[in-house]
Amino acid sequence: MMGEREEDDDTEEAWLQLRPMEPLPSQCCGSGCSPCVFDLYHRDLARWEAARASKDRSLLRWPESQSCPSKLNPETFVAFCISAMDRLTKDTYRVRFAVPGNSQLGLQPGQHLILRGIVDDLEIQRAYTPISPANAEGYFEVLIKCYEMGLMSRYVESWRAGDTAFWRGPFGDFFYKPNQESSSEQLPWSYQEKTHFGRLGQDLIKELVSCCRRKPFALVCGSAEFSKDIARCLLCAGLTEDSYFLF
Repeated sequence: MMGEREEDDDTEEAWLQLRPMEPLPSQCCGSGCSPCVFDLYHRDLARWEAARASKDRSLLRWPESQSCPSKLNPETFVAFCISAMDRLTKDTYRVRFAVPGNSQLGLQPGQHLILRGIVDDLEIQRAYTPISPANAEGYFEVLIKCYEMGLMSRYVESWRAGDTAFWRGPFGDFFYKPNQESSSEQLPWSYQEKTHFGRLGQDLIKELVSCCRRKPFALVCGSAEFSKDIARCLLCAGLTEDSYFLF
C-alpha cells in the first residue's frame, strides 16, 4: 500500500497540482518592485521544475523563518492590525497600523510597501508610501485616496479598526538625500517620465498639476516654510485645500 501511495504522488496530475499559479495582471502594482510578484512566480516555478525533474518534493519546502512574524519581508505578505482609520475628506483616509513590540517599521524616506487586497475573489496589489516619520515607534501610517471605480478603493473602504491588512516590502533603492539633485535613471522606469529634479516654482507646479489625467491629490513633505510655499503654489494651480495633505 505504501508503494502504491508514493507512486500516486508522482503522477503527472499530482505534480501539476503543486505547480505555482501564475499571477494575474491585477496582482502587479506596476511600481517596479524588486522582487515583483512575477519574479517570485518564476523563482517558485524554477524550484517546482527542479523538484519535478528529480521527483523530490522536499525541494519545494522553504526553510522555516526564525524572524519575528511581524517583521517586513519583500517576498512574503505580513499581517498588520489597523489601530485607527480617519476619514480626512470624502474620499481620502489616513490609516494607522500597529507595529508589535513598539518597534520601528525600518523604512527609509522614499521607500514604499505593497498592500494586498481581495475583492470579488480577485487578488489585487497596490503600492503606498507611509507618511509617518521613519523613526515612528509602534505604528506606521498611510494616506489612501479612494476612487469610485477602484477595486482597491472598495477594499480599503471596507476596513474598520481592528481589521488586519497584509503588506510586503520595503521597496525602493532610490533614497532621498536633502538638497541634493540626482538622476532619474536610478528610478523605476515607470517614474522617470513624470519625475522632476531641481527647484520647485509656480510654473513647475502648474505643469505638474496640468499633466495629470484627473484631479490629483498632492502629498507635501518638508519644513514648515516649504510646505507653506508649496500649498500656496497648489492653490494658485487650481487645487483646493482638500486636495493636498501637508506633513
